[in-house]
Amino acid sequence: MKRGVLVVIAIVVVVLVFLIAGAEYYTSRPSFCGSCHIMKNYHASWQNDKHGEENVACVDCHYPPGEHHALKSKFKGLGQLFTYLGTGPNLVRTPAKVNDASCTTSECHPKEKFLSKKIQYGGKIPYVHNTHMDRRIEGQELHCDTCHQHVSAEKHFEVPKEACYLCHFKNAEFNEGRAKCSLCHTIPEKSLRKIAEGDEESGEGVTHAKLEKSKVACQSCHYQIIQGEGNIKKDDCFNCHEYSEEKVKQAGDKKLMHQEHVSAQNAKCFDCHLQMQHKETDFLERARSDCFTCHPDHHVHQKNLLTGTGGKGMDKEYPIMHHTVKVNCFACHTRDSKDAKGVKVMKGNTDTCISCHSEREGNLPLKWMEDILDILEEADEMEKEALRALEKAKGNVDEKTIARAMVMISEAQENMRIVWAGGGVHNKKYAVLLLDIALEKLDDAVALLD
Repeated sequence: MKRGVLVVIAIVVVVLVFLIAGAEYYTSRPSFCGSCHIMKNYHASWQNDKHGEENVACVDCHYPPGEHHALKSKFKGLGQLFTYLGTGPNLVRTPAKVNDASCTTSECHPKEKFLSKKIQYGGKIPYVHNTHMDRRIEGQELHCDTCHQHVSAEKHFEVPKEACYLCHFKNAEFNEGRAKCSLCHTIPEKSLRKIAEGDEESGEGVTHAKLEKSKVACQSCHYQIIQGEGNIKKDDCFNCHEYSEEKVKQAGDKKLMHQEHVSAQNAKCFDCHLQMQHKETDFLERARSDCFTCHPDHHVHQKNLLTGTGGKGMDKEYPIMHHTVKVNCFACHTRDSKDAKGVKVMKGNTDTCISCHSEREGNLPLKWMEDILDILEEADEMEKEALRALEKAKGNVDEKTIARAMVMISEAQENMRIVWAGGGVHNKKYAVLLLDIALEKLDDAVALLD
């Protein structure tokens, strides 16, 4: 009797072992993964990929080496299975993360075979893995799946060029550092123009090499090829998170955002960032529409006056009331007129004063301009006197005293520049204070040098 029981137990054990082994074999096959409704597209793209052609199973990549048969992995797989079976086909799920160790095994992509190898991305852009793997983005490290991503349904893995643009161009100066053109592009040797017929002896044609040697800036001709800033889509944070002021503040902490979303999870660049473009477009229109092409500090002096800031020797800010109640440029600059070059500009219009104030106050801006000009002329004469005194003192007064006087004159000139360039009418009270301080500093400089 006992012997029969033992035989039955042995048979049951053997059957269980075979069932477990068979279940593991079956559930480890890519076809099992593809049987889940939300995995069909992934399975289809895998079949058309090199990994599918060589029959690299899902578990070979999605579990680190040595963990395929671990109990932890089995429970993880069961959890995923039950989740998939219990969800609808339209549920958005976080993409799986692939461990670097899975990619770099001796059977797949051993590091010694590719890290230092120079390859051609897209057939023409030189790329070396080693120079990128050594880089650190604040709060995250670069991994294989940082660049090799599942982006479209057609491809299981691809490197989106937009990710390259974000890393190379965001917060970078044009053709400087990681945004340097020659990192990806070979300088063309072909002449940019043909030498005119019968003019062969006049010299060589214009080439990129010649322009580089002459230090001609690349943006002289290629300014239009980079568009966008790659800014954070802060509003999109609340597609995943509950809204809070704390979350809004945290969105500006680059290190924290990368740690929480990229390192700890598997967020992709454009889940959070707006895309940057790197392509040809209308070269004149791009430069024409960007005021900062020619005006790197556009209307800064007008802003200084309106906000009552930027002056030398001021103990506090003196904003005009218009600024306090958030009146902007468009409120007063309503008259369409032409400047000396025939270009249309929006001029200040005193009629707008009457719209908000009394009719009497409509004449005040012209009176302010006259008053400011009178003081500016006085300051201008004082500046000339101070500069004459400075020139006369050289060689006759010690250098320390001359240096002190030069600082005084420089600060006075800065205050005058704000009023001259910004137009005192933007804030008469602050303009008068700036000029009073300028006159005082110039007078003190003359006295010091004498």
